[in-house]
Amino acid sequence: MNQRIALTKKLLKNGLTEMLQSHSIYEISIRELCQRAGINRSTFYKYYGSQFDLLSEMEQDLLGSVETTLTSQENSSASVIQQVMEYLEKDIEFIRLLLNSNVDPQFPEKLFSLEQIRRLSEELKADMTEDEYEYYYCFILHGAYEMVHRWINKDDREPPAWIASLIYHFIRG
Repeated sequence: MNQRIALTKKLLKNGLTEMLQSHSIYEISIRELCQRAGINRSTFYKYYGSQFDLLSEMEQDLLGSVETTLTSQENSSASVIQQVMEYLEKDIEFIRLLLNSNVDPQFPEKLFSLEQIRRLSEELKADMTEDEYEYYYCFILHGAYEMVHRWINKDDREPPAWIASLIYHFIRG
């Protein structure tokens, strides 16, 4: 990707991030977003079909960054969750906007399907039937995501290590 495209996408992502602070994704028009970003609408449509596509790319950027963070070092199962929580806290305002504006019902599964995170739940797979494991994974997936979501939205948050330890405790049983 050349610098011009990267700059255009950055301006659009920054514009959407700013607008999400006061508007729902459903209330944001392409015209207003382009005005905010200083980009022509035709340029916007060159890269995205809608504001939802832009939000989806931002979601993918987040998932890619989390995955890069996790693969850049050796991780024990216990430290994976803490590293994710620490990563999320580094840019808490953006993460809060992204998670609260998320219109993708598959996002929790995408996040918890990252190889290093999925490995945590698979540690117990040997002791379960396939049906039991599918229910267990669904419980862990949505329960842990809701814990993260609640933690992200707290003004007086516990430290990342604390919430990570609690999630890990619940996963391990």
